[in-house]
Amino acid sequence: MIPAVSIRLATESDLCVILQLDALSNPHPWGANLVVDALQTRQNWVVELGDATQKMIVGWLTASMVLDQSELELIVVDYSVRRQGLARKLIMVWSEAVAQQGVSELLLEVRESNQGAISLYESLGFELVGRRKNYYQIDKKGQTAQGHEAACLFTRKM
Repeated sequence: MIPAVSIRLATESDLCVILQLDALSNPHPWGANLVVDALQTRQNWVVELGDATQKMIVGWLTASMVLDQSELELIVVDYSVRRQGLARKLIMVWSEAVAQQGVSELLLEVRESNQGAISLYESLGFELVGRRKNYYQIDKKGQTAQGHEAACLFTRKM
């Protein structure tokens, strides 16, 4: 059982922890420049576990917003606490927050090999609306790309 869960807006003071989470739990880390840019230009939330005396960030979601659309740019949850509903909670907080700002459509893309994420998105009402063939490079053991895989495009009307 996981400790108390809270979700809050991320701040630039979370940068170091988010960078560590990205490096350790994201199979395709963004790196410092993209994370800094996201914290400065997008909407961001973190998941914290623990009580008032000690909290640990174990998840991060960043999303852009243009007019009445919001796009999930990245969601990452620490490997040690996956499959406990934290990504679902983050997506629900994002969805509710942007709905209050007039967003009528949520967008995201995901690697076709990420079946766990695809199942989660479909369970939350996202619908597959397209594919970008050969969009993502497949990296094998840190070597040169060995191939490509499609990006699956999903949307959900609010």
